[in-house]
This record gives sequence, structure tokens and C-alpha cells, in this order.
Amino acid sequence: MKNKTLAIFGIGTYMLSVLTSASGLAGNFKFPASLILISGILGLIFIVFATIRIWKESKGISIILLFSYIVLCILLVIQEVVIPAYGSPLIILTNIAKVIHLIAFVWVIIKLFKTNSVRQDA
Repeated sequence: MKNKTLAIFGIGTYMLSVLTSASGLAGNFKFPASLILISGILGLIFIVFATIRIWKESKGISIILLFSYIVLCILLVIQEVVIPAYGSPLIILTNIAKVIHLIAFVWVIIKLFKTNSVRQDA
């Protein structure tokens, strides 16, 4: 798989995750849980492949992308469990983590588009 193909796959998974995060006025998701799970799995696959692909060229970006994804997932889980007691500070932290992850994601996509290498698996 070429780097540009991986970048397009990443953009597609991000669009799918945004689409499946839609909710109604009552806060219920509009899409089935299976589609949301598929979206999350595809996003995780992209994160792992992108981290492996750009590790040699830029370890810093790889670490930031992976770390921001892990922190965001942890905060989202905590937010779902603890939201009634400590809502406001947790939402602010989650939003900051989302922004950091988005910046890292865009940075990785740009890095993948700029390089034209193909990973040769032995």
C-alpha cells in the first residue's frame, strides 16, 4: 500500500467517524452500534499503519499521533462514566484532546502525502 493510499484511507476513516458520531436531540446515536464499532476499528487500523509507516522518518509525529489517540479514547470513556459528577472540566479536557488529535492527524496525512515510499514487507 502506498503512502498516498494510506492517507486517503485515513481521510475516509475520519469522515466515517464524524458521520457516525451524529446524534439526535435526545443524545441518542443515529447510526447502529455496529457501524460505530466498525468506524472505530478502521480508525485504529489507520493509526497503527500510519504510525508504523512514518516511524523511521519522524518518530515524534508517530508518538504524538498514537499518544493523542490513546488519551482521547481514555477521556471519552471516562466522560461517559463520570459525566454527571464532574462534567465541565472533563468536557474541556476532552475537547483539548480532540483538537490535539486532529492537529496530529492532519500532520500525519500531510506527511504521508509528501512521501512516496512503499513499505516492503519481508
